[in-house]
Amino acid sequence: MTAVVRPAVDADVARIAAICSSGYRDAYRELLPDGYIERSVVEFYSRERVAKEIAPAPPGWFGYQVVEEDGLVLGVAGGGMTGPAAGELSRVYLDAAVREGELGTLLLDRVTEQIGAAGGTELWVSVFLGDRAGIGFYRARGFQPVETVRAALSRVDDHISSLRMCRRLE
Repeated sequence: MTAVVRPAVDADVARIAAICSSGYRDAYRELLPDGYIERSVVEFYSRERVAKEIAPAPPGWFGYQVVEEDGLVLGVAGGGMTGPAAGELSRVYLDAAVREGELGTLLLDRVTEQIGAAGGTELWVSVFLGDRAGIGFYRARGFQPVETVRAALSRVDDHISSLRMCRRLE
């Protein structure tokens, strides 16, 4: 089987929403409060939101990228530009059956290419503090910790923080 990375299309919406929702829940169920997880899934990974973000729509957003094998979408990534030279990887999620392979790296590479083609010289990502697997994945691919910030959708009483990591692009 050969993995193919391609831009997402409207027919991928349900699969993208399912992969992102289950991937988010699986990755963080022992790290984050259930209420925060469900708020995040509803906010970011509803079919309606995914459908609006399939193609480049918001300024700087490149649309979803998917990786598939034999016609089945197995992973999802998304990112875009946050400044003239700065890009952001906003998500990479894989189907539970393939999380140990290299498909995540293929998706990261695609978003990295998009950022570079748009003039980006650095790529940023936010990883929840305590997410050893996520931090390890990005460190192994050249990202360095820069700062700690309050996580998106975190309320003051949640005390949920993200580690901002950056990698220079060649």
